[in-house]
Amino acid sequence: LGKYMLTVLGGIAIHFFLVLPSLFFAFTRRNPITYYANMLPAMATAFGTDSSSATMPVTLKCVEENNGIDRRISRFVIPVGATINMDGTALYEAVACLFIAQVNGISLNFGQVVVTGMTATLAAVGAAGIPSAGLVTM
Repeated sequence: LGKYMLTVLGGIAIHFFLVLPSLFFAFTRRNPITYYANMLPAMATAFGTDSSSATMPVTLKCVEENNGIDRRISRFVIPVGATINMDGTALYEAVACLFIAQVNGISLNFGQVVVTGMTATLAAVGAAGIPSAGLVTM
C-alpha cells in the first residue's frame, strides 16, 4: 500500500513540477515559476477547499490581475478547465486499477494498461468539480 501511495504522489509531482511547467514554457515562452508564484492564492484555496469549482473566483482573480490574461479568455477557459482538467483524479484511478489487478495476481498486457489509462482519463473528465468526486467515478 505504501508503494501505491508513493506511485500516486510521484506521478502527481512529476506532472506538477515537470510536465506542466514544460508545456507552459513551450507555448508561452514565459517563466513558469513566476506564473506559479502569481497563482499561490488560488493554489492555497484549492488545497483548502479540495474543490476546483469553489476555487474558480480566486483563480479568475489571480489569472486576470496577477498574470495579465485577457478577461475574455480567462472567463471561458477557467470554467472549462475546472470541469475537465482532473489530472490527479485520472492518475489516481489508473494507478488504483493497476494496483488492484496486481494485488489479485492479474497480469495486464500493454493494451489493457493503455485502455485502463484512457478509461480513467474519461472518467476523470466526467467527474464533478466537488471534493472527492473521483471516488464516485471509480
